[in-house]
Amino acid sequence: MKKTVFSIIILLVLPISLWAAEQQTVDIDIEGMSCQFCAHGVQKKLSTLPYIEKAQVNIDTKKAHLIVTTGKVANIEELKNKIVASGFKPLKVTIGLLK
Repeated sequence: MKKTVFSIIILLVLPISLWAAEQQTVDIDIEGMSCQFCAHGVQKKLSTLPYIEKAQVNIDTKKAHLIVTTGKVANIEELKNKIVASGFKPLKVTIGLLK
């Protein structure tokens, strides 16, 4: 009986916790950008990905800050490939949660 009650509680709580999941963030250091036009080009390419809700590329810090759509997970290799396709080199990648 206790096992059945525990199973029912898990089945009720799990969907709620998945629904309330936090958004993933990705920060990528980028080498080679030298002007605002460079940063804009990278930002535009990263923004085309369907799981990216918001992309910001900062020329001063030489970093991309990405917010992933709720319920989605970033494809890090695809993000790096977009940066390379823009003519720059992706360096350190940091994955976190939006708070």
